[in-house]
Amino acid sequence: MAQRADRSIEIYHIFDLKTSATRADVTRAITDSLNANVTDSDTVMPLVRGEPPEKPGTFELVDALENSRMGGLAALIPAAQRAQFKQVKCDGAVWIANAVRRIRGSQNLRLTMCLFPYTEGYHLDVYAVDTEEKGGGLAAKLGRAIAGAVVKDPRDWTNKTIVGTVRSVSRATGATVTYVEGQPAFEGAPWNDENTLLPQDSEKTPE
Repeated sequence: MAQRADRSIEIYHIFDLKTSATRADVTRAITDSLNANVTDSDTVMPLVRGEPPEKPGTFELVDALENSRMGGLAALIPAAQRAQFKQVKCDGAVWIANAVRRIRGSQNLRLTMCLFPYTEGYHLDVYAVDTEEKGGGLAAKLGRAIAGAVVKDPRDWTNKTIVGTVRSVSRATGATVTYVEGQPAFEGAPWNDENTLLPQDSEKTPE
């Protein structure tokens, strides 16, 4: 048996969407694009009363193990799996989505999106834990090779999915998109580039 070696990376991106479109129009554009490219997803529209603030909110990360009774066991959890216990708080968001994409033997992606309103439009905050499975026995390697032939590099797919979601909002609502910050940061503005490839149909169907 070969040693299994998972590689996890935490990703976040914040986009400024300047638009007068309604929350329903913006969230519909995001949801349609997101659902076409994930295994499972669930969304919630929290009740947010009053006028939009001048400055948008942002997400916060909470380590579910840090202040729990299992805190002492945290040191025993492999680093690649520890990130899976982080929870995203989106206080003040008008729409929150949690989605996953699984490619057996290749990728496990957990994605959270939060839509924060403000006077000029919205901020879309994206946080993800992208785990790439490596190593393992012959069966795992064979499965990964087959999946790779269909969906190519899973990490590339992750970026394409985020780009596609932002582009969908821009097209549907006429929003002006500005990249605020992120890690690892996008170079340029691929959501404005019509030649940037988005996930193909084969990539939208997890193996």
